[in-house]
Amino acid sequence: MWSKEEAKELRMNFWNGFKRYCSRHEIDRKWVLKGVKIKSTQLKFYIDGQKALVLFQIDHKNDLRRYEIYERFQAYQKLMLADCGEDLKWEEDFDEIGERPISAIYFELRDVNIFRQSDWDKVYEFFSVKMPLLEEAYWEYRDVITEGLKNTLD
Repeated sequence: MWSKEEAKELRMNFWNGFKRYCSRHEIDRKWVLKGVKIKSTQLKFYIDGQKALVLFQIDHKNDLRRYEIYERFQAYQKLMLADCGEDLKWEEDFDEIGERPISAIYFELRDVNIFRQSDWDKVYEFFSVKMPLLEEAYWEYRDVITEGLKNTLD
């Protein structure tokens, strides 16, 4: 078991290792992440003791609004699956991260652990391959989704 400080240091080492991985593999880019222009959404890297995720997270505090945003994306599900691959998962009520449900469109890599350094390169590769797919899908459909939400969200 890791102490709180050891776990914090390990997480920092993991993310610093991802920066080094990107540099070594000439992945010279700024990830979109919080630069998403749809309220209460973000692209996100996530890893814990069981899985790694690359996800488009919809976390509006009002569940009805969250569902509405998710449904707007769902209208483009077939196109996004064609662009991103059939391993892209969709969950309206995703509760595997955080304290309350979110809606998520995501890629998942199971059986990896942030505390097992031997998994890190596998996770880094997963992150660097899957995030560009979600970013491109976001850029492709952002304007039509934003336009559809314009008059319905606060």
